[in-house]
Amino acid sequence: ALERDDLTGLYRSGRLIDAIARDLAAEHYGGALLYLDVDEFKQVNDRCGHAAGDEVIIALARLLQKHARSSDTACRFGGEEFVVLMRCKNEVDAGHALERLRKSTENHLFPQVGHITISIGFSEVRTGDTPSGAFERADKAVYHAKASGRNRVCSHAALVVEGILVEQATNMGDVELF
Repeated sequence: ALERDDLTGLYRSGRLIDAIARDLAAEHYGGALLYLDVDEFKQVNDRCGHAAGDEVIIALARLLQKHARSSDTACRFGGEEFVVLMRCKNEVDAGHALERLRKSTENHLFPQVGHITISIGFSEVRTGDTPSGAFERADKAVYHAKASGRNRVCSHAALVVEGILVEQATNMGDVELF
């Protein structure tokens, strides 16, 4: 039985790690891992109450499902964070899809709350990757998105090319070489 989040009905994050591990074991290429965080979510809870915060999480989960394809695996990671394993041809396609999700969220009117924004970091799932390797890269990208003004989509690979992030590790199977 797959574990679902009680509030959103999305998978819990352990399911995503299983999906990544399975895809990597099957050498399925053409995927990206995205890490999405609601900007300034604490202010939503403080200003409007936890029930309104829960409604934002539920509505955002629905938006995520609306933008996801049937081959994508979406999970609630905890609190106001979501993680999705996307099937996509390349990082450019993933970036375009995530920008559509970001704009759709920004334009959505959330009951009791009004408008919110999200920050998204993503990384290509690479050949020979470990699930933790892909997640760490997406995590660094979302951290940069939040630190550089929020309400944006950041690609880990693009940040490395721009010299903003440094490629720190090469993941080979279950062994991480630094």
